[in-house]
Amino acid sequence: MPPRRILAATDLSEESGGAVGRAAALAARHGARLRVVHVVPPDVDPDLVEFAGTLLRSQVHRYTGPVRDAEGGGGTDAGEGVETGLRFGRVGPALLDEARKADADLLVVGAHGADRRPGALIGGTPGNLVRAARGPVLVVRRPADTAYRRVLLAVDDSEVSREAARAGIALTPGAEHLALHVSIVPGERLLLQRGVDDAGLEQLRHAVVERARPDIERLVDALTPRPDDVLVLPGRAQEVVPARAASPGADLVVVGTGTRSGFGYALLGSVARHVMAEAPCDVLVVPGTER
Repeated sequence: MPPRRILAATDLSEESGGAVGRAAALAARHGARLRVVHVVPPDVDPDLVEFAGTLLRSQVHRYTGPVRDAEGGGGTDAGEGVETGLRFGRVGPALLDEARKADADLLVVGAHGADRRPGALIGGTPGNLVRAARGPVLVVRRPADTAYRRVLLAVDDSEVSREAARAGIALTPGAEHLALHVSIVPGERLLLQRGVDDAGLEQLRHAVVERARPDIERLVDALTPRPDDVLVLPGRAQEVVPARAASPGADLVVVGTGTRSGFGYALLGSVARHVMAEAPCDVLVVPGTER
């Protein structure tokens, strides 16, 4: 199902404005309710609280204007009916509590905020939210000038991957969808150390890919609508998925995180971590079910 209740987080910076814009575009596209929240430290001066509320409303007004759809047509004014709110406390727990109370089925956050550290690939707050959120988290890197046009679905033969792909397709119905699976040759580095030449290694890679292809094709066939293309490649998914996100000019990468621990935190695999940190586009992270 596409989202019906979207929660967007902002620290009122220019960086987080893109997340507000993207959330508004998705809300307009799916007819979803949108709430935009800013978290204020609990000991802040009351006059600054009022000022923060004014800045929040101003940012929402600025970033929730019309957005062109994937076919280049006119947009809908997503700013109509957008709710805004201030929360007090620590950012992560406050946002998660807000998402729970609002029964949000999508949390949207910018990859960086005003406190971006030099060289940091992703901010601490998005990473923490992805680990703790009960539902999908959209990490936004790019302005929402248009709807998502090309979406990369990172898939394997797990149910988590299948659910993530379904969520990505439902969120972006007008986009071109590419399913990507990456298979690694077991013990590849050891084989290289033992003198396997390039031709031999290439044969092994081809064999691994062909062995995986039928299962991936069956997974993709079960998706509705079926992705436009399927790509099965050799290599390490941690490297190949972010690289492929850049090479075809993907607007969005969709990846699952695996199951959740007994402490309620998603067990982020290395693929999800690398995609969040290195993909040059937006990333939708879909958590697995609780165990």
